[in-house]
Amino acid sequence: MRSLQMVMFMLCVLGGLFLLVQGPVFFMPARTDPAIGLHFDTLASRLLGAGLLALAAVGGQYLRAMYYSERGPLPNAAAQRIYFACLILALLLIGGAMWRAQPGANPDYRPPSSARH
Repeated sequence: MRSLQMVMFMLCVLGGLFLLVQGPVFFMPARTDPAIGLHFDTLASRLLGAGLLALAAVGGQYLRAMYYSERGPLPNAAAQRIYFACLILALLLIGGAMWRAQPGANPDYRPPSSARH
């Protein structure tokens, strides 16, 4: 389980850094219909990268609390407030990126050959 958590943590860190530094324009297809989705511009891409880095910070706090600290009482109130603030920041940044992205048609979509006339 630790290895899966570390893979997800590193994906958030590396993906967040890439999106934050490069700010690439990209298209994210919808789960139900690949013909539509969201077009992320540079600002939306950077917001998503910052959200992933904030999520990695939350994950780092979790990993440190679960695996690298003494098994004792729960973290103090200040640590819980910091954790909560980072979590809310991550949700706001990712939500802002999704809100900023423009819905539209997939520029690379071609219907399956069985659906063509």
